[in-house]
Amino acid sequence: MPTHAAAVRPARPGPSRDASRAARPERRLRLFHFDIKTYGNYGDTLLFEAVRETFEGFAGGACFEVAGSRSLRDPVGPKLVDHINEHFDAVVVGGGGLFLRDTNANARSGWQWNISLEQLRRLEVPIVVFAVGNNRFIDQEDFAEPFREHLNLTLDKSVFFGLRNHGSVRTIREYVDHDPERVEYQPCPTTISSFLFPDLYREHLDAGDGKVLAVESIIGKRQIAAGFDRDRIYADQADVLARLKGEGWRLVSVPHARADMLFHDVLTERGLVDSERVLWGSRDVLFQGVEEFAGLPVILGTRGHAQMVPLGMGTIPLSLYVHHKTRYFATDIGHAEWALDPRAGTFTDDLYRTVHDVTERQGELRDELAVTRRGLYDTTLANLATIYERLTGVAVEPSFTPLTPTERRLAARTYDAALEKAKAEERLRAKEQELGAKERQLGAKDAQLRTLGAEIEQVRATLRAARASVARGSLVSRAANRARRLVRPR
Repeated sequence: MPTHAAAVRPARPGPSRDASRAARPERRLRLFHFDIKTYGNYGDTLLFEAVRETFEGFAGGACFEVAGSRSLRDPVGPKLVDHINEHFDAVVVGGGGLFLRDTNANARSGWQWNISLEQLRRLEVPIVVFAVGNNRFIDQEDFAEPFREHLNLTLDKSVFFGLRNHGSVRTIREYVDHDPERVEYQPCPTTISSFLFPDLYREHLDAGDGKVLAVESIIGKRQIAAGFDRDRIYADQADVLARLKGEGWRLVSVPHARADMLFHDVLTERGLVDSERVLWGSRDVLFQGVEEFAGLPVILGTRGHAQMVPLGMGTIPLSLYVHHKTRYFATDIGHAEWALDPRAGTFTDDLYRTVHDVTERQGELRDELAVTRRGLYDTTLANLATIYERLTGVAVEPSFTPLTPTERRLAARTYDAALEKAKAEERLRAKEQELGAKERQLGAKDAQLRTLGAEIEQVRATLRAARASVARGSLVSRAANRARRLVRPR
């Protein structure tokens, strides 16, 4: 069994990595990206665009071009696989918390990437799994079949298999049947937003921004199933925020998705929200969200990207431990204590004290997190160099060129157009499925009519036979009567 995707498509020969000097990129590779474009969840809105920009900005754009994409939640058919095999050099899957059984539940893979084992085997180009996370919730049931087989086949066909936190690396390795060390660490590109969008980053905040706290929260059905009490957790947070507001804190509500609006409404009803920045449902929000976080010193959230996106722009990320991923990330950045357990009896005191602590140490912590962010950036560039070398055999010097503001505006328009195209294609597929269903219904009706026609014809034949039989019977009867009259004595 292969342990490296070079066994799937051999790389062209090239020089090995030289510590003293790297070669110029041999060629720009055409990548097909399985992504998710949406305005419904800000983390996903920014994430997949950040993945694209990370690849295309590497080595000044000389190594990679994302030349095609499709929603990873759409079923992958043979025509698309043939198209990828013919026109692309590699496939990128991710990022995002794709290892989850019940979002885009399907029996093809057991996780969100909706490609069957059959079509995965037919895929000839190497795979790059990039910044994907194990998104299983606390106490959630294990992955369904054929997850383990699918995961191992994906790993076998990959030149790089990078997960976005060390907790995901550790837990996904438990499903790997051989060579688990090939599951590597690749941080989410949203955590390096200050390098992707340097003109939006603010190295120093205004002195008046000290007592400002951004807030986002969702306790969803999966957390409730695990025993989290949504009403109490919302109320506990609101009580602490009310206390802080009474001490001069200004609260900014930053809901990332529609489901976050319930907590937003709880705070609004209590008069705690000083301003709001709704980060979902808008066609203009793609880069406005990161710009918003550039001016916020601290955030309290429950979503993974309510940690990662703010950190990427210098915000200190506090979170609730309502999902494994929030604890994984807080641990990775050296502050496991920033993922507070809302089920702890000391939760409100812990939250109040932590907000005070990080606010008082804001300057020190921003400097510390800048070093952390630089490490995530260096890891990402090193991984991109590794990916390029594994695909081509050519070593390149890691470097990055971000988009200019003009290029970023064009990227936003391109993103919007691509999303509208994807929606149109989805509507077309729905219409085709509807038409196919109607054609099948008509076909079934035609078959019923043909069957009914055959039955009617059979009944008609039976009636004709019966009439003929009756007619024959009448002739015989008349003949018998005549015979009896002839022989009857007079």
